[in-house]
Amino acid sequence: MKKVGFIGLGLMGSGMAGRLLEQGYELTVWNRNASKAHPLVEKGAKLAESPADLAAQVEVVITIVKDDAVVREILLGEKGALQAAKPGTTFIDMSTVTPMMSRELAAACKEKGFPFLEAPVTGSKGAAASGQLGILAGGEESTLESVRDILQAMSQSITHIGPNGSGAILKLANNQLAGVLMVALGESLALCDAAGLDREMCIETLVGAVSRVSGMKKPKILNKDFSTEFALDMIHKDLTQALQAANELTLPMPLLATAREIYQQARKDGKGGQDFSAITQRD
Repeated sequence: MKKVGFIGLGLMGSGMAGRLLEQGYELTVWNRNASKAHPLVEKGAKLAESPADLAAQVEVVITIVKDDAVVREILLGEKGALQAAKPGTTFIDMSTVTPMMSRELAAACKEKGFPFLEAPVTGSKGAAASGQLGILAGGEESTLESVRDILQAMSQSITHIGPNGSGAILKLANNQLAGVLMVALGESLALCDAAGLDREMCIETLVGAVSRVSGMKKPKILNKDFSTEFALDMIHKDLTQALQAANELTLPMPLLATAREIYQQARKDGKGGQDFSAITQRD
């Protein structure tokens, strides 16, 4: 088994690093707040003094940190991991960063002769601890294959998206959708709460609608088949009525109002008679 270094022991990283220990990997860890490393050290991990110190001891360096600025400092800074890594060291960044950052890291690694893979994850704290994450890999397929065993120890699925930057794009799109869905759910619940409806019953109905609609419309979106099952004109009408109900309850619903305007523009573009899933098509 390769010697692995793990940098970033927050909600996700601590569980992922713990999985590697459970699977028998020799693990060296570093975190800006060293106290977060103590539970892993107690289980057998080594604690490095710095990112550079960590990189000098291992064959694979994994990072999962907050953002572009942090990963740049940890890997590319004066005392960063790239400055002390041994020849042949593979770098895997599992952070959620911009595609520009991933490409910058890939270029810096290539200049020094280090293989680099971006591998952002889908899933949350529980999935990290139980090895049930999804991994969206971007980079050379040969690099992915060389570290597949390590990634498998932390995940239930690994998908090679394409070149460096592509995994980052899909991860950001995934989180954008999750974030907007949660705002939409909050607005829908607020409308139900304002009308005095049973909250638990409403949550069951609304959460079920998210999975039901996405499942039903997946083939239509994939095949760009917008033959009408539920017309875009009709969903625009329903959004208009929902907005009227919210206004009557003096309830601001900015996401609803924006969505209604997007559907209104689609109607102006001649899509009113198509299935409302046509809203996903931007050309």
